[in-house]
Amino acid sequence: MVQNLPFAQRRRGTPLHGIAANVVSMASPLQKTEVNPRVGLLGELAVEMRLVHHGWHPVRLDTAQMASNADLLAVKREQRVSIQVKTTTKQPRSQWLQFGYATGYLHEKKSIFNAKNSPLIADVVISVVSDYPHTSRFVVMPVAFAEALCRLHCDYWTNVKTATGKQRSDSFPIYLCLEADLTGKTPADVAHHERVKRNLLKFEDAWDVLSKPVAKLHAWLLDEL
Repeated sequence: MVQNLPFAQRRRGTPLHGIAANVVSMASPLQKTEVNPRVGLLGELAVEMRLVHHGWHPVRLDTAQMASNADLLAVKREQRVSIQVKTTTKQPRSQWLQFGYATGYLHEKKSIFNAKNSPLIADVVISVVSDYPHTSRFVVMPVAFAEALCRLHCDYWTNVKTATGKQRSDSFPIYLCLEADLTGKTPADVAHHERVKRNLLKFEDAWDVLSKPVAKLHAWLLDEL
């Protein structure tokens, strides 16, 4: 989730590219960290523009009450799809996608996505590799698939010792491998990260996922893992 845009920037008729320009001016120099709220906002704007390109009308869910589990609503005639956006900045040599923290899932078996008690839930999770002003990368996943993939990683990573040989904390950030040099990793770690990578790449630019029946988006199986 990101901070609300000022009213003047959210009023009807404000071009998306104009909003992006304003955000960049406020955020410069852009810090390469997923915790920078402006990075998240840039990711959402990039998704909005891509949705328009694919014939969808994006609606921002700006209030805390509305945006508890989703950031955007995509509309195309009779279709309505709620979207949660996760943004990570592009890195020079490797790319890991960040999906929050493992704490709630490992401690209480809470959902990683749609964890908040709200009538609004996400149908699709879009991970954005932000490289503004250059072209971003998008991984467009059914929420059930994203949930299962993140849980798979959490269940594996919690049993991997830290670099100092200690038990790993359950509050570790969920980083999934999109591209990385795995030299020096154990064979088991390499196999795990490559498995995750294969599945993420299957959904890169998979914008057709938005047109799938909503029930399918919440029941997508990991039958190809």
